[in-house]
Amino acid sequence: MPPEREILGILLPVGGGDPIPLLKTELILGRRPICDIRLDFNNVSGKHCALQLISGIWHIRDLGSTNGTSVNGSRLTGLHAIMPDDEVGVATHLFTISYVPTGPEAVVSTHKVLDNNMQEERRRHSLMELAGLDTDGDKPSRAARPKTAPSTIERLSAQEGEFDDTVPKDYQEAAKPRPTQEEVDEEFLRMIEEEVKKVN
Repeated sequence: MPPEREILGILLPVGGGDPIPLLKTELILGRRPICDIRLDFNNVSGKHCALQLISGIWHIRDLGSTNGTSVNGSRLTGLHAIMPDDEVGVATHLFTISYVPTGPEAVVSTHKVLDNNMQEERRRHSLMELAGLDTDGDKPSRAARPKTAPSTIERLSAQEGEFDDTVPKDYQEAAKPRPTQEEVDEEFLRMIEEEVKKVN
């Protein structure tokens, strides 16, 4: 009777299905019969992705599949560590992995912190996008810092302030409130009306 093989983890289909035992430290997932874990779905590539157990932590990488491999909704571009709470996507098929990480504690805890930050950033961006706000284009621009020191410093009178230090004019100009889009549009329409009047 052959000896029982050690189970290094279990791949669990999200939403139900048979658990898949992970019996080797490197496994190929895909649609081909020669794959270690066969996923017989039309949108799964022949050799879709690979699972590797490195220093007690499972990692996954895409093998150039058509429909991609993801971890927690983020499409992979290289090797990525996966923890028991992570959700792995093979094309549109979702799995979680059940195992006890045995890597160095620092590696495990660092991965948790980075992954939580990544999820929080993705959640913030997706909520902003759902609200129709472009998070990259709408960042307020900071006032440009002058490249040279001001030639003169304007002093405030005693009535204007208790301090002798004053703000240089360059900084005062930069600190002025910028016009709203509505004000810019109104100014633009006013200029067009003036041009039309000149022509007539």
